Amino acid sequence: MRRRRIALALAIAAAVLVVSVVVGPGLVARRLATQVSRSLGTPLHVGWLRWNPFAGRWTLDHLRIAADGGPAALSARRVSARIHLWDALRGTYRVRALVLDGARLRLRATPAGWQLPLPAGPPEVAATPAAAPSVWLDWAAAPRARVRLEPRAGVRSSLRLRQLELTGGLEPDGARVALWTRGRLDRGSIAFAGRVRSQGDARRVRLRLAAAGLDLARVLRLAADTPVADIRGRVDVRAKYDEAGDGAPTERRITGSASGRDVALRAQGVPGLWLRGVQLSRFDFDLGRRSVALGALSLRGPEVWVRGMGSALTISGLAAGPASPADGPGWKVTLASADIADGTVHHLDAESGEPSFDVTLERVHAGRLGAPETAVPFSLAAVLGTGGRVSGTGELVRAPGATKLHAELTAVALPPLAALARSPLRLESGNASGALDIAFGAGGAEASGTLVVADVKTISPDPARPEDVLAWKEARLALRQARSAPPSAAFEKVEVDWPYVLVDRTAAGIFPFSLAAPAAPAPAEGAALPTVRIDALRVRGARIDFRDATLTPPYWRALANLGLEARAVEAPAVRVAELRASGLVDELSPLSVEGTIGERTHLVAQVERLALPPFNAYLEGASPYTVSSGAVSGKSEITLERSELEVNNQVVLSRLGLSGEPGQDFVKRQLGIPLTLALALMKDYRGDIALALPFGGNLSEPSFSMRTVMLQSIVQAVRGAILSPLNALGRVLLRDGRIERIDLDAIPFPPGAREPDGAGRARVAQVAHVLGSHPDLAIRLRGLVGGADAERLRDEAALADGHASEPLRAFLRARLAGSPAPPLDDEQRARLDALRAGLPWPGAALHDLAVDRGAVVAAALILEHRLDPGRVSVDTPPTPGPERLVAAPSVAVEVYERP
Repeated sequence: MRRRRIALALAIAAAVLVVSVVVGPGLVARRLATQVSRSLGTPLHVGWLRWNPFAGRWTLDHLRIAADGGPAALSARRVSARIHLWDALRGTYRVRALVLDGARLRLRATPAGWQLPLPAGPPEVAATPAAAPSVWLDWAAAPRARVRLEPRAGVRSSLRLRQLELTGGLEPDGARVALWTRGRLDRGSIAFAGRVRSQGDARRVRLRLAAAGLDLARVLRLAADTPVADIRGRVDVRAKYDEAGDGAPTERRITGSASGRDVALRAQGVPGLWLRGVQLSRFDFDLGRRSVALGALSLRGPEVWVRGMGSALTISGLAAGPASPADGPGWKVTLASADIADGTVHHLDAESGEPSFDVTLERVHAGRLGAPETAVPFSLAAVLGTGGRVSGTGELVRAPGATKLHAELTAVALPPLAALARSPLRLESGNASGALDIAFGAGGAEASGTLVVADVKTISPDPARPEDVLAWKEARLALRQARSAPPSAAFEKVEVDWPYVLVDRTAAGIFPFSLAAPAAPAPAEGAALPTVRIDALRVRGARIDFRDATLTPPYWRALANLGLEARAVEAPAVRVAELRASGLVDELSPLSVEGTIGERTHLVAQVERLALPPFNAYLEGASPYTVSSGAVSGKSEITLERSELEVNNQVVLSRLGLSGEPGQDFVKRQLGIPLTLALALMKDYRGDIALALPFGGNLSEPSFSMRTVMLQSIVQAVRGAILSPLNALGRVLLRDGRIERIDLDAIPFPPGAREPDGAGRARVAQVAHVLGSHPDLAIRLRGLVGGADAERLRDEAALADGHASEPLRAFLRARLAGSPAPPLDDEQRARLDALRAGLPWPGAALHDLAVDRGAVVAAALILEHRLDPGRVSVDTPPTPGPERLVAAPSVAVEVYERP
């Protein structure tokens, strides 16, 4: 009976124990879930909790912690833990094994970090922290777990873990945790392992990450304040994080390597950067020392879209990243090398965004990037999409900023570059080749080298005048040194072949000078003007066309085949040590200039056979004359010392023909003789007019007028040229510079003679010489008789009269022969006077004598001195009376312009 009671008691106890084991954990779990729910401020749902005392395994079905909205913050289909009862009885909190099957976790990004999305609860009351017990986890796993990451509203990423294993322990003075997992982050695979150990102030952390095919856009959106907004691509990363330290001096380091493919950067649909492949062989971040050591960086097939913004270039989608703290030390970055292969740079217009030109980067290499003061070598080779090739080598120093570059250009097309620089003059064609050495530094920029600019032709700025262009075949520049501070350029040699320019004058201005006026900004006050020096300048085969469209019809002139050589050319204070230039005006007239320009300028210019009629366009309205024919040759010697100007011109006008309106004879008003006569007097036997036109003055004097000085010089030269032949023929009376009267010396004749004597023949020869040297002059002759002629004719008539006695006849014969006459007494003289008084007036004989004298002189000029008969005319004199007799027998001479 007693045994039965004992057995019944044991059965009841066993039943109670079984019921407690089966039902108790579930009830306790529900009770604890209620308390935890109140503590978390959100419902905690749990299923049934089971305990296997023999295996020490606790199993909880359906764990779920509700979030503030949406899916649960934490859920698991089953949680299984192996905890031995005797460990708890001994006061040891040890979990032998923990498995979360079908775990789901939500993490939300907050200013405090990643947290569970739980509802906001009441603020926690500060309390004295209790000592944490020792907890040990031998092994934990979460197969097929998922973590939902929510960086911001409406954006999420998924971390699917195929396996997660964890082990570790927590003690009052330290902790040890080891973690291993692998899975997929969105569409990329990821593997992670890590160990954390701490003991007091000492801590050791070792983390390992291997990821392949990570979606860069999804990864970067998990981070806040990234410097890029829209970046896409796939990356592979292998990284290690090591942290070790005892107290404050803690060493933290991240090392590894990375690579990517099809990395693209965009902004609002506009492409900025695309990398077909990028590889970083090694990276080493020392977080304690704030240093970054990068290995070899290789970019394959990059494409960059840059946009011009004034003088700066921007890449779409790339903005400034977060700035380093102002009070903290800067990061030290080193790079082993960088290489770019098969890259392309697309330049977009700053305003329209349309592509302007491309640059293909065949190769770009940068050497080791070390300390800021260490030079970084680099090299590049690129092909411009618009034409041409650029290559360069050099070195870069970051602090202080300095760059040295040796660049080589091959057939680089210039029109797109001119458009990019917003040049006031667009180019239709042109290319540049050469080699330049350029240095940039704190003191400015310096450059030297050689450059060849060929086949350049501009586009007219005015579509209505397409001929307004500049062009040249080839320009070769040997640059010794160019500097930006102070701005200067020194050339060893500048050679230009076959340049062309049309100097076009319109009402709006003069091309090409009108281009510089609006484009050149006014220099700042006190700013130094750029200085230019050219040791040797040479221009070959140049052509300058000049058109003046302000005239009707337009005036056009050309200077062709211009060659120029100059030595020691300086600007802006214009100085030329030696200058020689020559060319052809209108392809026919040689023009040459030589001399020096400086403090004392001395130039000598010569021109030959320059046609004058084209200048009529400028004479109309400004002069009463027009040029019908003629050419000018001359030499001008110009000397300018400080402000004193001295000009000596030797001008020869050939075959000059002028015409003017009636009543507008400027020469007659100025000189007193008609224009036609003045021209005839000035022309020599070749039909040339030689003039000396010196003038000068002080340019600094307010009263100095170049036009007035030149006009006075021309009038004086013309007056001198006119007076020279007139003075040879007689006397010229002047009043106020005008010719008041011309008294030409007559050709003398002996009394009664029809032939000139020696003095007469000498005078004929003098007249012939003047006429011979002035072919446009003609002469008019008129025989004159005087009292001596009348006396001789009357003596001859008395001698012929038979009533004269022999003494009277002897007297008359002696006087006619010019020998001493015998003396006559008073009676004989009275008889001679009566005889002569009875004779008639010899008017007819005097008239015949005058006519014969003119004819004799005309014959001598024509036959002996070979003058054109058309230039010699003889006027028939009237029958002379006693009142018409002149003082001396002669032939009067009058010159006039040849008809």
